Amino acid sequence: MRRSLSSLLLVLWVLTPWEAQAADVLTRVKKWFSDLGEPTPPPEEEEEDLGARNTFTVNPLALKYAQLGMEYERALGSRLSVYLAPEFSYGQTSSTWALGLAGTVGTRLFVLGTAPSGVFFGPELSVNYQLRFADHVRTKGLGLGLGGSVGWTLVLFDRITLSAGFSAQYRSIPDLNSPEEGALRVQIVPTPRLAFGVAF
Repeated sequence: MRRSLSSLLLVLWVLTPWEAQAADVLTRVKKWFSDLGEPTPPPEEEEEDLGARNTFTVNPLALKYAQLGMEYERALGSRLSVYLAPEFSYGQTSSTWALGLAGTVGTRLFVLGTAPSGVFFGPELSVNYQLRFADHVRTKGLGLGLGGSVGWTLVLFDRITLSAGFSAQYRSIPDLNSPEEGALRVQIVPTPRLAFGVAF
């Protein structure tokens, strides 16, 4: 009796994997017949490779206008990018020192090419903060600027970027030499652009 029971268990143990494989084959055959006549599903679209999406550039021409000329740009799609350009200035004499902090943020709309490479134009906004200490008196002021830019950027091998263009801002700049607190002077700040840098 024990031999018969052992033999039965051995047969079941051997046949169980074959039964599972047979059921799997049967399921596949049924699916193949049910899919007959059904349209072939479209192939999955691969995500478009837009290349480098960031650039960091230096514009030496901006130094003439007391700007650092450094800029970081980030493409948000194939036609739009945003950028940030900080500015910094500091001066000191025996009795006076002055500090200036500013920055420009803007957007670029690319009418030709794929951001951040191609022909672009767009608006920009700047903030300008200045602090001055002279004759034991501290003065400070805050100004704003509004303008726009136009130009062309070329990204080579997704690693090197070259850019040429022009921007102009209508700025209100703190006048710290004025006896009035918070006095501003208004001027147009043109900035030619001939920049180079890296893309990533």
